[in-house]
Amino acid sequence: MPPKKSGQMRLPLLPLSLLVFLSLPVALCANVPPLSMQGREQTAQKPMGEPADEELTVRYWLRQGRAQVAARLERTQDTVTNGRRAKNIIMMLGDGMSITTLTAARILKGQRQGHSGEESQLAVENFPYSGLCKTYCTNEQAPDSACTATAYLCGVKTSKGTVGQSASGETVESLSMWAHRAGKATGLVTTTRVTDASPAAAYAHVAKRREELEVARQLVEEQPGRHFKVILGGGLGKFNFERSDGRDLVQQWKSANPEGCYARSISELRDCVSCNGSILGLFSDSHMGFHLAHQAHKEQPSLSEMTAVAIERLSEHPDGYFLFIEGGRIDHGHHETRAGYALDETLEFDAAIEMALRLTDPKETLIVVTSDHSHTLTMSGYAKRGTPILGLDQLQKDLNGVQYSTLNYAIGKWQSHGKDGRRENPGKTLTQTSLTPSYIPGFKGVHSGEDVAVFAIGPQSHLFGGIMEQNLLPHLMGYAADLDSLRNVDTSI
Repeated sequence: MPPKKSGQMRLPLLPLSLLVFLSLPVALCANVPPLSMQGREQTAQKPMGEPADEELTVRYWLRQGRAQVAARLERTQDTVTNGRRAKNIIMMLGDGMSITTLTAARILKGQRQGHSGEESQLAVENFPYSGLCKTYCTNEQAPDSACTATAYLCGVKTSKGTVGQSASGETVESLSMWAHRAGKATGLVTTTRVTDASPAAAYAHVAKRREELEVARQLVEEQPGRHFKVILGGGLGKFNFERSDGRDLVQQWKSANPEGCYARSISELRDCVSCNGSILGLFSDSHMGFHLAHQAHKEQPSLSEMTAVAIERLSEHPDGYFLFIEGGRIDHGHHETRAGYALDETLEFDAAIEMALRLTDPKETLIVVTSDHSHTLTMSGYAKRGTPILGLDQLQKDLNGVQYSTLNYAIGKWQSHGKDGRRENPGKTLTQTSLTPSYIPGFKGVHSGEDVAVFAIGPQSHLFGGIMEQNLLPHLMGYAADLDSLRNVDTSI
């Protein structure tokens, strides 16, 4: 039965020929203020670090406040949106995207545009509703990406390292399965291996996240993975040459999808746009490359490009879709304790969010953006406004008279102290790609256990406010789209 007409005209989608493969940084609104600046006045720019003349006046800040109150009222009082159900759900995950990461990425975004940075905005800052999620798993204060993925995709908290199963070993269904059962199309996009812990929870069930060969098999052979219309990311090795059973799961997928299209590069993905079937894109043997190393990975599509292809393909389905999108290498930058990599990946994720907003209608598509866990990145000191976020505080020094960086990790690979116990001046070694100083020596950066942010826009987005358990997220998304998340569960007491 065809879907009911909403009575609202669907926003026109820009053709792929204009959007997808031009490698644009999502600066596509030439005559319209970007989403990140709506509700804000434009000020005359002065040298970096110096406030604009308007910012020194009371009138400027009062006008800003009133304008932003009006903008928030317009966004949050949309009773039409909040009263209807979502046809489509897009969940976007910034892996390891702590609140400090968001703040630092916002500043970096502004500084790359020639501003002081602090006044800049990320796309999610214009979402009408936001809250915080508690990320602990059943046996860990600071979680990993497996137990958190099972929480935000399956609605059940579990133990560290477990994907798609409860802490007692029971199999749990994912939001992808709920959507498939309701007749919706499904898909996933990630910059990690498509069998890595976060995307795996959308379709797989394994006791240990490292069982990625089994995860790949489940993606190709079992529900809901074998029904995915779009699978884009890295991890070819888990499908063939890393396998000890001699199987080629890519060839098996091709046989099961005779009208589908398989892509290994951005150019091949372009060719897939014209096919009528499902799309499988595996653009690297393992994880996809960091954006900052783009010159070494020119044939890999960006997260924004993969997002556009996925949304365009899934939008063809008359009954709607569920799409999981992960900016997975934010986490890897933090584990390397290279804040420059992590923040750049966050801005790539921000660009993908902008792309998703441009390609969807907020009256029928619920977009939820969150993180799975935090990292130990800190932003400290009394740096002057406009201080390069990846550089040194130009005024503050420690007790030994040594400058320190604005960003540091609590635990990480590059210790800020020398053999004599004194802090070393990092100024000569700090670059966009260098290691970021850390306080406690470690083999790598580690996760931290504080709450993470969640942002929502679209039908039923008002439900995503306050502080909540992470496993509540898929139940809220399921409710928003009228999916039966508890069909096979006895919840009686």
